[in-house]
Amino acid sequence: MITTQLALSLLALITTVSSLKIQHPGLTQSPLSASRAETIRTAYRTSFSAYMRYAFPHDALLPLTNSYEDPFGGWGATVVDSLSTSYLMNHTDLIDFSKTASDEISLFETNIRYLGGLLSAYELGGKQNQKLVDQAKVVGDHLATGWLEGNALPCNTLKWNDYAKPTCNDTGIAVAGTLILEMDRLSKYTGDSKYLALAKKSMAAIAQSKGVFPGLFAQVYDVKTGEAMDDYVTWGGGSDSFFEYLVKYAYLTGEEGLWLDMWVQGVESSIEHLVTHPQETQMGNLTYLADYSASRGGLLPRWGHLGCFAGGNWILGAKMIGDDRIERYGQALTGACANTYTSSPSGIGPETFVFIGEGNNTNRIKINNRPFYEQHGFGFDITQYVLRPEVVESIFYAYRTTGDTMWQEIAWQAWQAIDRHCLVKSGALAALANVNSTSPTKLDDSESFLYAEVFKYLYLVFADPEVASLDRWVFNTEAHPLMVDRPERGLFATGAGSKKRREEGKREADNRRGGSAGVFRFARGEFGAEWGGSLE
Repeated sequence: MITTQLALSLLALITTVSSLKIQHPGLTQSPLSASRAETIRTAYRTSFSAYMRYAFPHDALLPLTNSYEDPFGGWGATVVDSLSTSYLMNHTDLIDFSKTASDEISLFETNIRYLGGLLSAYELGGKQNQKLVDQAKVVGDHLATGWLEGNALPCNTLKWNDYAKPTCNDTGIAVAGTLILEMDRLSKYTGDSKYLALAKKSMAAIAQSKGVFPGLFAQVYDVKTGEAMDDYVTWGGGSDSFFEYLVKYAYLTGEEGLWLDMWVQGVESSIEHLVTHPQETQMGNLTYLADYSASRGGLLPRWGHLGCFAGGNWILGAKMIGDDRIERYGQALTGACANTYTSSPSGIGPETFVFIGEGNNTNRIKINNRPFYEQHGFGFDITQYVLRPEVVESIFYAYRTTGDTMWQEIAWQAWQAIDRHCLVKSGALAALANVNSTSPTKLDDSESFLYAEVFKYLYLVFADPEVASLDRWVFNTEAHPLMVDRPERGLFATGAGSKKRREEGKREADNRRGGSAGVFRFARGEFGAEWGGSLE
C-alpha cells in the first residue's frame, strides 16, 4: 500500500522543460508550509481511517452515527474517489463495477468520481497497474449506455445492470459537458475511440446550440433535439463543470479551436453580463458572478460555494492565453469567495449567499441580517457547509500562480475552522448545518469529495510546489490529476478571445462601468494585507 506522500511525489518525477508556465516561477516550500502540510496529511489519514473502520466498503461514512450510506452505486465511492489523494489501490479487483444494488446511477457522479479516480490513479502509479484501466473500461462501457440511439446528449440517470438503456427527455449542461477529460484518457489507454467520440459529440451539440449570451449556455437541454429548454445561466451548480472542462480539455490535450474559443467567449460574456459588485455595503468593491435568467427578471444576485471554483478556473485559463485582465478577475473572484470564510462567525463560508446587485438590484432576494451585510458584503442564504472544496480549490490556484503567501494564510485559517468545527470523536469530519454560528451544528454527512478534493487542495497549498505542478497536470472536477499531453508547448492562441476582441471588450466594459476598478480587502483584516488593483 502506497501512502499519499509517495503517490503524489510520483508527480514530481517528470521534469519536462516547459515554455508555458502556469505556476509562479521559483516557488519553494517553506519549513512552515511543510509543517502545515504534514498536519493536514495526518488529519486526512485519521479521517480516512474512520471511514475504513465504520463504512468501507460502502460509499460514504455517516460520521455522527459511525454508520454508512450508498448514494453512488455501493462500490466504495470514498475509496475510489480518494485514490489520487491517498492510496494507489492494488485491490481494485475487489470492486465489481459490472453490477450494483442501486436502482439508478448518475452518469455525472460516476464519471467524475469513479472513472476519473481510476484513470488518475493509473497515471499516478506510473501506468503500471493495468487493473485500474480494466476497471475503468467496465465503468466506461456502462456510462456509454447513457446515449440513446440518434441522440447527441446523454441521459444522466442510468439503469446500469445488464447495460440496460435509460429513458429521459432532458439532460443538464454539466452532465453532457463533464465527460471529455475522463473519456479522452479512457480512449487513450484502451485504444478505443468510442468514449472520446461520445463526449465530443455532447460538447459539440451544446456549442452548436443557441446560447443565452455568446459562450454562455442554459442549464437544461432536450436530449433529442439538442436545444435548450430554459434560459438560466450560472457558473454555479448545474452548469459549473461544463465551463470548467472547456479550458481544461484544451490544456490537457493541446487542442484549442472550439474548446478554448468557447471558454473565452463565455468569460468575456460573463464579464459583460454577470460580473457585479455588491451595493449598499462598505465592501462594495468585491467582485461576484451573478446568475441570469430573463424569465426570472434578469440578473439574480446570488452566488455560492459551487460557483467559487470559477476564480481558479479563470486564473488557469488566463495563464494559458496570457491574459492579465482575466487573471485579475479570477483573483478578485477568489478573494470574494475567501471573504465569505474570513467574515463568517464560524470561519467557513455558506453553501449559497446573496447580495444587492448594481443599480440596487435585489430581484426578490432578501438580506436577513442587514448590519452584517453592510459590513461584510454578503448575506447568508443556505447556511450549510457540506465539506465542499471550491473555495480552497481557487485559493490553491491563486497561490500556485502568484506565490503570494497571503493565500496560504487564508487556506490555513480555513483549515483551522474546518478542523475546529467539523471534527468528530472518530477523527472523521462532519458537515455543518449553520456556518453563521460560532458553534455550528454538525450533520451526519461526509461525502467522498472531502477526501478527493478538500484534503488534496489544502495539502497542495502547502506541499512542495513540484508535487502536482500546474505546469504538468490538470485536475478533473473531482480534483483527480491527469497528465498534460504537451507540457512543452507555449501560450495558446486565443481565437475568439484574440487581443483585438479583448481590447474591444475592455473598452465596452469601461463605458458601461465608467472604468471602475475592483479592490478586495479582507473583511476582518486579520492578515494586515490588502488585495487590490484595477480589474481592467
